[in-house]
Amino acid sequence: MSFEKARIFGLATLLGLSIGITACGGDSADDLVKEDAGSSAQDSNNDTVAEGVVGPLDAVQTPLDEQVFGALVDATAGTPLEGTLDCAGQSVVIDVIDVLDSIALALMEAAESQDPAAAFEAAAGNIQFSVQELANDLPGALTALAGDDCNNGDAGDNGGNGDAGDNPLAGTPLAPLGDALAPVLSQFPTGGDGDNEDLDLQSLSALVHALATAFHGGLSMVPAEATEAPIIGGLLTTLDTALLDLDDTLMHLGVYDGAATAEALEATLNHLLVNVLTQVVPISFIEAQAGQEGVISGPIADGVDQVTAALGDNLLSAALPPLSDALNGPLAVLLDPIENQLLPAILGPITDAIAGFGGGDSGGDAGGPTGTPLDLLLGPITDALGGGLPGGDGGDGPTGTPLDLILGPLMDAAGGAGGDCPLAGTPLEPACALFDAIPAP
Repeated sequence: MSFEKARIFGLATLLGLSIGITACGGDSADDLVKEDAGSSAQDSNNDTVAEGVVGPLDAVQTPLDEQVFGALVDATAGTPLEGTLDCAGQSVVIDVIDVLDSIALALMEAAESQDPAAAFEAAAGNIQFSVQELANDLPGALTALAGDDCNNGDAGDNGGNGDAGDNPLAGTPLAPLGDALAPVLSQFPTGGDGDNEDLDLQSLSALVHALATAFHGGLSMVPAEATEAPIIGGLLTTLDTALLDLDDTLMHLGVYDGAATAEALEATLNHLLVNVLTQVVPISFIEAQAGQEGVISGPIADGVDQVTAALGDNLLSAALPPLSDALNGPLAVLLDPIENQLLPAILGPITDAIAGFGGGDSGGDAGGPTGTPLDLLLGPITDALGGGLPGGDGGDGPTGTPLDLILGPLMDAAGGAGGDCPLAGTPLEPACALFDAIPAP
């Protein structure tokens, strides 16, 4: 069933927000394109929060995009990693959360109308747009890992899906992932030729299931050197978990089970936040190298639980203002110490490792064995965060482990051991136990 424009604006009035796109009100995918002065069927990729689905989860989407991925992209400006992180962030933060936002809006409308079947089917257009964007951008994110520009249009003539036999990751450790995804991505509507039919929820669910299965199976064949590497391993883990979670969420939506859908949506957002904040931001990697798993990532996961706890009940009661407030407040409190204390401490050695690597530019020649950004991710950055490069082993730090990458700057901010922990009074205060264990000189 199509999502008519009248229903979109009716929902906007009902929920007190404006929908940022129109969805499938005509005979082609052209109607899935966001209507503004700069959009067209030939250029439908939403690469900012404002260009996608406008909904309650923008409260999560915007800070992740600007404060987390933005910081990572800025730190790698002018290197092959800049495009990689930018493109991967587009898939993770913009596209995946847009799918969730489409579903959240449907749940809220169902709560108000007390007609879940009609509300969920009416949302199929929004969901199709968002899923289609994810399928369009995912090959670009992988292409960026191989050193190409994900936005240059070379990944294929039909929305970026490329040919079924193409594998931009051929010759790299990620080749099995590219091989597994290519035939599935070719099944997705492209949105660029105007001939795509509108899909119902069951068809969309089947497509996402195929995509999640292919990604998970391909990733299982990727060498551990890639899946366990900082940043790149986190990106792959985040995408893998998100696709599996989306598969589960859409399965429940397709049988009109609002309560199960809301629960699955909450789990999807929870896992995405934890993975971005501890895996893409390589906190878990540093902890593992130091043999101190969970000392910082554990409090972050607990903080995420507080952020996402408000989702279920509010989604099922059409309570948009309380939901927006509940997401905005706790997330801002959680992100503040990550943005201001943890990220700068971690990005320092990453910047130093890139500067010392030599070779490579934004054109994709990373100066290593594969000539791609993977050389930076699998080599000097892994070494720097794992203690393999001078200045990265914490030799002069309080513990002599890679955790000193984080603890050293925190101690400096506190004026040395015995000072007040900079994380005190934040959701990360439990990590102060490690800070406080460092003896004063």
